[in-house]
Amino acid sequence: MEEKNKKRNIAVLVVGSILYMILVIIMGPLRTEAISQIAGVLSGFEILIATLIVITNYKRGFITTVVLCCASIMSAITSIIRANSLGGLPGVLFPIITIITTAIILTYMNVSGAQAKELSEQYEKIMDANRIMHEQEEALRTLAYTDRMTGMNNIQYFREQMEEAVQKQEAFTVIYIDIDNFKNINDTHGPKTGDAAISIYAKRVSDFCGNKHVCARITGDEFAFLLMGEQSETDVLNITENLRNLVNEPIHVKGTKLALTASYGIATYPRDGQSSELLLDSAIMAVYNAKANGKNKACFFSRTANQSVYVNRSVYIPESRYYPTE
Repeated sequence: MEEKNKKRNIAVLVVGSILYMILVIIMGPLRTEAISQIAGVLSGFEILIATLIVITNYKRGFITTVVLCCASIMSAITSIIRANSLGGLPGVLFPIITIITTAIILTYMNVSGAQAKELSEQYEKIMDANRIMHEQEEALRTLAYTDRMTGMNNIQYFREQMEEAVQKQEAFTVIYIDIDNFKNINDTHGPKTGDAAISIYAKRVSDFCGNKHVCARITGDEFAFLLMGEQSETDVLNITENLRNLVNEPIHVKGTKLALTASYGIATYPRDGQSSELLLDSAIMAVYNAKANGKNKACFFSRTANQSVYVNRSVYIPESRYYPTE
């Protein structure tokens, strides 16, 4: 595109120069005749051509215009000398006016170009600043919503996803996963082995979740799974069973084979809680009951009408229903 414009501008310069010189030649004898009014009209065309040359070719066009105007002035002076009359004086004044006019145009174009360049640079700086701010916001968002050790979503992200569904009054189910007896791994093999094991389980859960569902590491050895939409108990149990098989598959950490199980607490909105906080608490209560009933099980949260249920890790909550998965 730029090359095309350059060729077009050169064509304007060449054609304009030729036309200008033709007009200078034509106007030579007209300045001494009675029809010199025609010379005035042609001088107007000269100014128009010179202006067009400067607009399209900038400094190069202005230099060409000055040369052409000087040629026109020399032609006018020659006519005045030959006629021994000042009748051709406008032929001297018009080129001078043309030079002044095109000089003003060129100056304005240079100033405008400098301003446009400055504005363009400022715009680019603003765009760069916006891009940097956007990248920083994304980085902060990643830090705010990502579990650093596993790379999974964290509890903050999980809560916000639940809260968004609550605000839209969309049904959803939470499956809370708590690995059984994980403290023994840290006590027996050390925290580094424990962290490595958590990372393996996190990847398994994340891969199982994919882009279809939302999952997160809540804390320590606890994870949560979010199923959007109406879900039957059978469907939820099938998904939980798949998760159970995934967790129960032995892992190898630093040459050590570990075979662990997990307990699963299930709560559904809006039946088991009217807010994201209450629903998460309900799922945690169901996990405690699953553990109290032998672990490696899935337990649905339930409570009788008008009866409060409190979280207590050491207390079995009889209102919860548990489902053996073996």
